[in-house]
Amino acid sequence: MNFLKKLRENQKGITGLVIGLVVILIACSVLIPIGVLITSNLQTAMPALTGSANSTAYAVYNNVYSAFSLSAVVPIIGAAGVIISIIVGVFAYRQQQ
Repeated sequence: MNFLKKLRENQKGITGLVIGLVVILIACSVLIPIGVLITSNLQTAMPALTGSANSTAYAVYNNVYSAFSLSAVVPIIGAAGVIISIIVGVFAYRQQQ
């Protein structure tokens, strides 16, 4: 736990941590729609399937689209985690002084 004490004392480390979290949230919010766009283009480019291949492909695409609708919550949860960690960090810093 000694590294946490050093991190708390080093303001550059905390700033770097917050910037890193923001960059990760932005990357996730950009990469997830790109993945869905690729999946959608793959679905339209595939030839007509029959039998169990058609039902399997249908299930995969439905799962991808339902995961995308749930993934809209991920950046919101991440931002809430960043805000909560900043608030807790400020209270811990003030209590230490």
